[in-house]
Amino acid sequence: MNKHLSNKYLLFILGVIGVIYLRSSWGKITGGEFVSGLGGTLGKFAAKNPYPWMQNFLQNIAIPNSGVFGLLTMWGEFLVALVLVVAAAYLLFSSQKNTLFALLLTAGSAGGMFLNLIFYFAAGWTSPSTESLNLLMFMAELAGLVYGL
Repeated sequence: MNKHLSNKYLLFILGVIGVIYLRSSWGKITGGEFVSGLGGTLGKFAAKNPYPWMQNFLQNIAIPNSGVFGLLTMWGEFLVALVLVVAAAYLLFSSQKNTLFALLLTAGSAGGMFLNLIFYFAAGWTSPSTESLNLLMFMAELAGLVYGL
């Protein structure tokens, strides 16, 4: 398989990840209950969290400031989604690598990695699918980060 073709597959996967973030963030934005309900959700994540440092962070920082964290998460997901979808689509259908869109892909991949890593440590322990999906997305975003650089 030639290098150009494998890059197209990576860009397609990153575009799909962007769509996943778009669906997730759009549901949070339009549902209107994510920010107000985040404290309760974080409380459940903190109750039996196997990582003491994450449990401490959730209980002492995130839960008391859940409104701010909710807004940052909701809009962070939305921005990551837009950047990944637009940059991946442009690079996928472009005949040459554009530096601006490669930098956007790098930024979107880094933002997605951060979101996946935080969610992995907060809630990855709750089910094998939550754990594995976040790790899979993280690794694809890491490949996107390397490709963008």
